Amino acid sequence: MDHLLSSIGSHMFHLFGLLAVGGALAMIFSKNAVHSVVGFLFAMLSVAGCYLCLSAEFLAVAQLLVYAGGIVVLFLFVVMLVEMTKYKEKGLFQVQTPWAVGMVAVGVLGFVGVFWKAWFGASAVEPLTLRPDLAAGLNVATQNAQAVSRGLFAEYLLPFEILSVILLVALVGAVVLAKTERV
Repeated sequence: MDHLLSSIGSHMFHLFGLLAVGGALAMIFSKNAVHSVVGFLFAMLSVAGCYLCLSAEFLAVAQLLVYAGGIVVLFLFVVMLVEMTKYKEKGLFQVQTPWAVGMVAVGVLGFVGVFWKAWFGASAVEPLTLRPDLAAGLNVATQNAQAVSRGLFAEYLLPFEILSVILLVALVGAVVLAKTERV
């Protein structure tokens, strides 16, 4: 019975992964900005499903609250506030197409490289572990949120803070794009 449940969980994880890739592709290749945001939302919901399949409930809820809730609403407000027709006339966003294609190619190569190593390379005995001093007195199987917070705010505090600065820069950029010109 346990083998059947783990097999179903594995299949669900793969299904959610494929749905996430589909949402990301819809986001990238959509001509309409609102459709692109909906594709992003679909991808983020699918990633939350992947987290649930991995028994990482805290990450799934955080994914739903932060990305599917906050970031998507921010994107929708920016899409509604920014008048894209004036930028199409200037040709402002057509310059980035070669760079975007290059970055997508690098991302695809990295993605394939990671999965090639995961499928055909040696895997770790225990993939996500905390240092013994951080994991003292903690049962990771039942205290998922505490394990994530200890790892995030002890081991990975600098990347976490860098991510918050990047999101702040994106928010300021969205406000600058949405601001109307005063004459």
